[in-house]
Amino acid sequence: MKERLATIFNKYKELILLLSVLILGFSLRVYHLGQVPNGLAWDEAAIAYNGYAILTTRRDEWLNRLPVSFRSFGDYKAPLAIYQSGFFTTIFGMNSFAVRLPFVLHGLLAILAIYLLFKELFFHHEKKQFLALAAAFLLSISPWHLHYSRLAFESGIALNLMLWGIYFFYRYLRLGKSINLFISAFFSILTLYAYHSSKITVPVLMFVLMMLNWSKLKNNLKTLFFVALFSLFLSFPLLKDAFFAEGLTRASSIIFFQNNPLSETMGVFSKNVLSYFSLDFLLFGQNNGNFRHGDGRFGILDPISIFLMTTYLLSSKKKSLFVVSIFMILTGLLPAMISSGESSSNRSILAILGAILLIVLSWEYFHTAIKNKFKINISYFIVGLYCVFTVFYQYHYYTEYPNKSANDFMDGYLQTFSYLRSLDLNKVDQIVFTSDYQHPYIYALFAFEVSPIAYQGGILNLFFFADSINNSDLHKSKTIVVASKFDQITEREPDLVINGGDGQGRFFIYLPL
Repeated sequence: MKERLATIFNKYKELILLLSVLILGFSLRVYHLGQVPNGLAWDEAAIAYNGYAILTTRRDEWLNRLPVSFRSFGDYKAPLAIYQSGFFTTIFGMNSFAVRLPFVLHGLLAILAIYLLFKELFFHHEKKQFLALAAAFLLSISPWHLHYSRLAFESGIALNLMLWGIYFFYRYLRLGKSINLFISAFFSILTLYAYHSSKITVPVLMFVLMMLNWSKLKNNLKTLFFVALFSLFLSFPLLKDAFFAEGLTRASSIIFFQNNPLSETMGVFSKNVLSYFSLDFLLFGQNNGNFRHGDGRFGILDPISIFLMTTYLLSSKKKSLFVVSIFMILTGLLPAMISSGESSSNRSILAILGAILLIVLSWEYFHTAIKNKFKINISYFIVGLYCVFTVFYQYHYYTEYPNKSANDFMDGYLQTFSYLRSLDLNKVDQIVFTSDYQHPYIYALFAFEVSPIAYQGGILNLFFFADSINNSDLHKSKTIVVASKFDQITEREPDLVINGGDGQGRFFIYLPL
């Protein structure tokens, strides 16, 4: 029996290991998905509500019909995440789990994509299966990727689509089948609809990859012409929105478009660049107190990867893919480096492909060097170290991070509005609701599943979103008061306190006397 099992394992070893990595990646992403982080960030709520609105009425919250850019809070969100969101909330309901599940699935597909991509990148390498599995394993446990695979942030979708686009491009280079180039173009254009950073990274990256491989492409110029027409056709709605609507609104965040003196602009740019290569960002998770973009303790990379990369960078045996990895890192960081603000792990996540490629090259170099000198397979030890690190990261993520991130994920909003929905509001003239935590209306729309037509028709007029609440609000007839911890209410105790994941009271509900 043991021999038979050993034979089966050896025959299907690669498939078994890949499935193991995928199961690990899925488990790490789906566990307590609706509970950690606690609550929903307002961007998550906006994506989910607009997805619900589009699916039910074909209009967004501002009654724009099937838009390419979603006005939302005035930030004009990319459309792909919103259009897909409605299908999941229809099936699983309007809750945190349903909102985040599609992003988990994109994260899982990204692990598969990077495995297939690395098999193409290392196709002629004798250890291509090991290197591809190493890449998939690294992405599955990456704190950077894990964080954005568990949130309804568009960047994770863009990364997944970019990986598939590059995979089919390299597959075309190897097989010469034109269909792969069309599929590559399809995924690459989709990234432009997924996330604003993609509009810079993906065109630059694909153009340079084409130039680097022009000797294999120039013999099929006819196919390239039709692929270009196909890409132009797919991107036409985006181009139309950019030039005749609000598609370029987000470009105002680019530092070169802000009409500042050149010296000041270059100073900001230099500061941005340095921030992305600082240990505070790479290793120690410094995020300027914004826990939507990290857990505040672990950086985008881990100490093991940094050690391996340092060893490789100091060596003199660089491979040709080393240059590709550096270029992928820089193009992935480019949108973040030219935008206002420092060290955004969200805007820079497309650089993770180049980072993983560099880590894999470093791992292979270190493995070969140790094996040649000491006849030891160090890779098992490296995998063990990564597993130990993952345990520490997961422990912090599920114990300390929920408390730290309660404010940034507006913890308590959904519970509060769900409670209000359970009441008989026909007996209420007004609900005075605090605005201290920002954008309360979007959580009301989400929790009450309000049609955007009804919203614009004034159905939320029952709510008065107040900048401050005091004792006088308690004396209003037939009025429910929902105060925050910042409001000064001293006359009586609340009828209900909604606590956040940090155990502190966030919403204090006073029912009519």
